[in-house]
Amino acid sequence: MSDRYDFANLSPIEFESLCVDLVAAVTALRFERFSEGADDGIDGRHSRADGDIILQAKHYKNSSWTDLQKAAKAEKKNLLKLNPKTYFFVTSQPLTPGRKNIIVSILDHQSVTPSNIWGRTELNGYLADYPKVERKNIKLWLSSAAVLDRLLTSDIAVFTEATYDEIERILKVYVANPSLGKSAEILKATHCLLVSGPPGVGKTTLAQVLAAEYSDEGWDLVSITSIDDGFRAFRREGQQVFVFDDFLGKIRLDPASLARDENRIVRFMSMVHKDKAKRFILTTRSYILQAARVLSEAIDDTKVEVSEMVLDLSNYTRELKARILYNHLYHSEIDEAAILALLQGSTVREIVDHPNYMPRIIHWMTDEFRQRDVPPTEYPQAFLQTLNNPDKIWDKAFRHHISKNAQILLFCLYFAEQERFAQPGVKLDILRPFFERAIVEFRVIPKEDLRTSIFEDTLREVKSSFVLIDGTCAKFVNPSVQDYLSRETADPTVLSTLAQCVSTIQGVVALWKKIDTEASGQTRAVAARALLEAIIGGGVTGHLFLNDLAKAVGELIVAVGDFSYCERLRRESVSGLFWISEGRLPLLIDELDHGIYQHLPYAKAFGRYLRLEIYRFVAPDREEVMDLQDLADLASGLASARLEMSEQFYRNYEEAAEAAIDAISLGSIVDHDDQEQVIEDWLDEIEKIESLVPRSIGYWKKDELEDRISTLHRLRDERGRYQELQRARLGADAPDDRQAADRPFSNADMDSMFSSLQK
Repeated sequence: MSDRYDFANLSPIEFESLCVDLVAAVTALRFERFSEGADDGIDGRHSRADGDIILQAKHYKNSSWTDLQKAAKAEKKNLLKLNPKTYFFVTSQPLTPGRKNIIVSILDHQSVTPSNIWGRTELNGYLADYPKVERKNIKLWLSSAAVLDRLLTSDIAVFTEATYDEIERILKVYVANPSLGKSAEILKATHCLLVSGPPGVGKTTLAQVLAAEYSDEGWDLVSITSIDDGFRAFRREGQQVFVFDDFLGKIRLDPASLARDENRIVRFMSMVHKDKAKRFILTTRSYILQAARVLSEAIDDTKVEVSEMVLDLSNYTRELKARILYNHLYHSEIDEAAILALLQGSTVREIVDHPNYMPRIIHWMTDEFRQRDVPPTEYPQAFLQTLNNPDKIWDKAFRHHISKNAQILLFCLYFAEQERFAQPGVKLDILRPFFERAIVEFRVIPKEDLRTSIFEDTLREVKSSFVLIDGTCAKFVNPSVQDYLSRETADPTVLSTLAQCVSTIQGVVALWKKIDTEASGQTRAVAARALLEAIIGGGVTGHLFLNDLAKAVGELIVAVGDFSYCERLRRESVSGLFWISEGRLPLLIDELDHGIYQHLPYAKAFGRYLRLEIYRFVAPDREEVMDLQDLADLASGLASARLEMSEQFYRNYEEAAEAAIDAISLGSIVDHDDQEQVIEDWLDEIEKIESLVPRSIGYWKKDELEDRISTLHRLRDERGRYQELQRARLGADAPDDRQAADRPFSNADMDSMFSSLQK
């Protein structure tokens, strides 16, 4: 039977820590650890009056039996000087009885016996006997083949979009830090965790590690790209971990859009919080979270704050930053000569102490493929130059390693990406026409020379380096590409040229937001005219809600300063580009009558037309009962707008609302996975409706719904108590993530740590 672990995923430092923990468990004694590197032959020691017990661990990358014999000979001098009573010699290499005897002969000391020389087989055997040690050493099992296979066959985006090698590397180089323990505690206490922080600090990696831990314990992993995904996937039975990577990056940060999502977000968190068999992990960039908090009381709620883990450089001590660099160098395929050059002088200290230190930069600069063209002697300077100017991560590759076609494709993807908030990426059939128009407008190729294969060839050029392809969609390989392109696309020439190429109405809105805030007056006017021509001339596809389209068109007309576009909009229909949400019409009418659009030609006439739409919406001559949510949305819209409606309208509205409330049937949700959520939505909608009418029209139905919720609460509590008893019977050994007591991590400690890389 083969050994479960070969320990190749551990660095020498991590292997030493594992050995100390395991020998301590086997002997039932407490061992002290020593700093890595030049340790004078001691990796662990238990002191006693009749003689010390000394532990020495040997684990080097790609080492051979010959290397191990040389290492044993080097330890003989230390062993004679230390003269312990008992000596443990532990290696990750497989050992036969004959090889153990050779090591005993080399060390030649009375404290050395074959039984205390442990190889790979002994280590695996003792780990099976002491599972707490295995769980504590998270890196051991986290990056094992069994865990990796399980993760890559799960339906969780942060794993399935990567290759086996990429995930293996991420988990190999991971360094457990206090944020892991704190995050685990937050999840255990609140069941929800919001990981926020700047780009590149390790938010997604933390989510990956937490999800991997739960997966290893048998929990089902569920990747979601919208809160609706979460509600659909939620199962009352079974243990589930929901992961929402780049949360808020996929939700529009404007008041109207947030209003539609914020309550559902908090409700989902509340639902998870109540269920001991559920966990919810979200990641978001800090500046996006702060922008959302300004707009949303729900997201600024104390419940969210309690669930937040702010991940920034203050979470990384000097020692942790050094360990991250150490692990990346140890597991990299960078030329050994380049690594040795890096270890000379003070370069390592300069990297660890650099104000721009970021795990993403460390990962980038230790990727052999990306550093293949850097001569070994120039590697230290290249590393420091990248830290001095982090944009170089993408800048060199963008400017010098890809074609002009590829650069334009990334520009197009940047703006096309912004239109898709419910799921990551953009469909290739939407990206293609945008790109093909753009390479012509940028004068890279004449229109007559366009051929079908240009798009596929260009996509292939940036695949895996800048872009990931997931079925029929493309997305950026990570958020730092978007951060870089955000600056590159601020160029007025780029913006005004792309304005002539955009192929979707969503892309128009995304592009205009960028132009409106960053371009000069003349560039804004030129770009706005091009975007208006695309909208009115039928050059774009897609749909927006009428309010969003009207806002964009109004801003474009004002930017151009040409009110003749209002006349053209009357003559040339754009009805194919929008949906009408009657609940949002009152706010638009308000803007047309009294707000920012009131001075535009035909504004009041358009407002009168939209009033008729609202009247027709609740007219009594319909065959079917109206949707309760539509009526609730209209009530909210009327409450927010300065809009007077007739008494007949309110009578029609009340009649339609009574019929909609009366049509609510608990029998229709008997098979629904989350009956409580559906009922709470109904109650919320009835409350909004009753705020618009002069009397309570749904009290009888509210009593029925609240009785059902009470019954569901009782059943859930009984089921929860039963599941808690079952889990208590099974038990579980949790990994111990506690760090050793803080102490200064000196330059000498750092030199000692990295000295083992030279071996």
